This record gives sequence, structure tokens and C-alpha cells, in this order.
Amino acid sequence: MKYIGGIISAYIVLLVLDIIQSRNHKRTQSIKKFTIRTITDVSMLGAIGAGLWVGILIFALIKEPELFKNTFFIVLSVIWLGLMFFAMIAPVKGVWDICVDGDNIAVIKAFLFKRHWKISDISYCKMKRGGMNVYVNGRKKKAFFVDGMTDHFDNFIKRMEKEGKEIIFSEPKEKN
Repeated sequence: MKYIGGIISAYIVLLVLDIIQSRNHKRTQSIKKFTIRTITDVSMLGAIGAGLWVGILIFALIKEPELFKNTFFIVLSVIWLGLMFFAMIAPVKGVWDICVDGDNIAVIKAFLFKRHWKISDISYCKMKRGGMNVYVNGRKKKAFFVDGMTDHFDNFIKRMEKEGKEIIFSEPKEKN
């Protein structure tokens, strides 16, 4: 497979970009203006997953070259490397961000999808395992999700408390 060198090069470049991005990302205590962004640990896991899969591809190329004619293996490789690619670019600015600036909230998903909300429009927040669902204008459907493992998640909670927004903590289910 002649594309393995290109794949390895692309993932090395992404890893270097993630390291540079993590050094430039500033932590802030402000609750007026901050950006909630995926932590760089996710990109490191993506790099490890991609590296392991590329190692498997090289090993398979040496031991069993006929395996690359199998459509299932090729599709699995494309899906896995695509997922690892998105994991590696997730911490980059503008890929997966929630930007809070005063009363404005901009939710950016995968470069393309951008929604704008106002903090004054938020009805309530519901804590879930791993983060918080935010509901807007009394709707039953969530507006967006704030991951609990992101930078500045605590700032978001403090801001909601300061604004007087209700935060509902779900009760743990009892085992019989």
C-alpha cells in the first residue's frame, strides 16, 4: 500500500499542530469571556490509535499482502483512520468550541455548524454523566451539550449559577 507514508506524515503533522495548539491555549478564570474546547488528551489518544493502526497496516502488508484486497479491511481502515483524524483535530481552535462572550454563546461543531444563543435565553441546565445538557427557551429538546472534560467547564457552571439559571442534578438510579 503506497499511501501509508502519506498517512503517517499527515498524522505526524497533526500531532505537532496539537502540541503547538495546547501550548498556545490559555486558561482563564473569567466567567464573562472564555472558550470551552476539547482537551489535548483526546488528540493524543487519536495519535496513539492512528499509530497502532498504521503499525497493523504495515505488519499486514509484510505478512499478508492479500489482505489489502479485502473490501471489509479497507473500509474498516478508512473509518478507523477517519475517526482518529477527527479526534486529533478536535482540540484545534474552531473545530469543536463553545465561545462565551458576555451574553452571547456561539456553539461551533466540526468547522461548519455554528449556532448562536443568548445566556438570557437559557431556561435550565441538566447535569448528565459526563457533562451538561443546556435547554433554551423552555424547549424539551436540548440546545447543546457541554462536555465535563473540556477546558473551562467550571467557568460555564459558575456563569450559569451567577445568572441564576437552574442546574438540575439527576439522581443516581437505585439498584434493587
